[in-house]
Amino acid sequence: MGSRSVETVDVAIIGAGWYGLVAARTYLRLQPNVKLLIIDSDTTVGGVWSEDRLYPNLVAQVNLGLFNYTDTAMPAAGVTNKNQVTGKMIHDYLQKYAEDHDLLRHIQFNSHVERAERCSRGWRLQLKNSTDVIETEKLMVATGVTSIASMPEFTPIDVTVPIIHSKDLGASFEKIKKEKIKRVVVVGAAKSAYDAVYLLLSMGKRVTWIIRPEGSGPLAILPSELLGLWTSIGVASTRLMTNLSPSIFNTEGILYSFFQKSLVGRWLTGKFWDAVSSLSDAHAGYSKGDHVGGLRPEIDGKSIFWANSGLGVVTLPNFWEVIHQGDVTIVRDELNIIKKAAMVLKSGRTIQSDYIVMCTGWGDHFAMFDDETKVEVGLPVLGKAALKKTPRDPIWDKYDYDANLSVNKKLPFLAKGPVLNNPKNNQVQQRKWRLYRRVVPLELAEKGDRSLVILGQIHTVQTPLVSEMQSFWAILYLLGELNLPDKVTMAKEIAEWNAWTRKRYLSQGQKFPYSLYDFLPYVDTLCKDLNINSRRKPNVVAEYFSPYRPEDFNGFIDEYLSKKSKETQRSDGLARIGNSRAFWFFFITMVTVINTVYVVAGVNPH
Repeated sequence: MGSRSVETVDVAIIGAGWYGLVAARTYLRLQPNVKLLIIDSDTTVGGVWSEDRLYPNLVAQVNLGLFNYTDTAMPAAGVTNKNQVTGKMIHDYLQKYAEDHDLLRHIQFNSHVERAERCSRGWRLQLKNSTDVIETEKLMVATGVTSIASMPEFTPIDVTVPIIHSKDLGASFEKIKKEKIKRVVVVGAAKSAYDAVYLLLSMGKRVTWIIRPEGSGPLAILPSELLGLWTSIGVASTRLMTNLSPSIFNTEGILYSFFQKSLVGRWLTGKFWDAVSSLSDAHAGYSKGDHVGGLRPEIDGKSIFWANSGLGVVTLPNFWEVIHQGDVTIVRDELNIIKKAAMVLKSGRTIQSDYIVMCTGWGDHFAMFDDETKVEVGLPVLGKAALKKTPRDPIWDKYDYDANLSVNKKLPFLAKGPVLNNPKNNQVQQRKWRLYRRVVPLELAEKGDRSLVILGQIHTVQTPLVSEMQSFWAILYLLGELNLPDKVTMAKEIAEWNAWTRKRYLSQGQKFPYSLYDFLPYVDTLCKDLNINSRRKPNVVAEYFSPYRPEDFNGFIDEYLSKKSKETQRSDGLARIGNSRAFWFFFITMVTVINTVYVVAGVNPH
């Protein structure tokens, strides 16, 4: 067994995607001499947008100008005719960002953190297939929610057919493209499954698409434009939308009171979402009488609002045309056995295939922590150990109970959810993140332990902006420059968040930290904590109807530092004045005392 080397750093960041890169740049900006290390299991930067995960026709669900950091515009080269950014554009953007800010020398690629545990320095990180150890004073976990593939359970018998996860579709593209690969089975109903099916049909493959009958069903998919006038993500990025989407971050103000508290406002809110869902259904063509009807979301109305199975946006102009006309068979069944090149379903049906693509979601991206540590730092314990490792806590039960009532009162639109085809999915134990502001482990904060933050545990339509704002907030916390409220206040905030995301996004809120339409109220909340103005449009009309873009927040760190500098100068000035007053008070007092002593002694001090 080889000798173990220990590397010590001040800050370790796990992950080199949107969150990890901007966290590193921001930390180095605030603390230029800090010894910082980024650890990533891939070969390039990008996370989900790393080079190995790219494939043709991979297009992001956002438009140019909405998917970049606040101070760095994304070049337009390569944009689609619908002004949407491609996977290659995003990867190239992040690569150049890392180069421009000298981050690559801080990154250790091909390194998977297998275990993270406490040590006297802070945290000890052990790497997979290595005896090397990293010890760090501060740890920032920026692994996101799409880093660890989740594969379904099945019985393998002499398997000869290649099986991959959608995560590896880019790396396997050339193999799948070969002429001998004619029949491909796709398993799952996530957005990655839709993208995989489209790609395979575009390649002329025959596809069998298997979707579990007992799951939450196919996801809702928005057209890229509404009525040909507005981009869907653009509409979702307006402040008006923050009032049409009931958010626990937005429970004050006139528009909130009207749209969420009044009967007329809630009726209008419901009609808006009915209209958007109808437009989406018509665009998809669920009622045309072919196999696409099997992809209709299994929820009683407002599928785009509830996003029970997730939400996608059409990224290619011929997307639904290819799905309608392609050689695809949709099967509502569940995988049981894979024997040689045959997939045997639970119904007994057998399907032959040349390749299998599992679009079955994501696993435990916090597996580097053992279950006891997860409980301590407020992360959900997954799998069969969940109930045993996270016993009922009467204190949290009370917080959760009160939070449920509070959300119903603040957001009555969510008090009664929709009718689901499979309501059992919403009756399972919710995965709860006990993180204040989605970042800070409550139990550690109570102890004054500022050694750990969790980034990226909030799924929104504007990842880059949220990653930049959240990282800055988190770094100030790590540096001790951000004061937190008392434990009870933080616990109530956490409980309300968990109750809200479960009610707002149903199955997705049960499993993930979902906050799809709510990025702007979350940014507002962080800005309020930092005493930064978050209303940055030039007039009232633009404030509510113009999409918020990352560039609107350009310079927010400078604003914070400028305010902090002025406050420091003011405090120093007051301190100097206070010291001066204290000196003269002391001097006059001493003169008075001395004179008094002379008078008492009958001596003339002059």
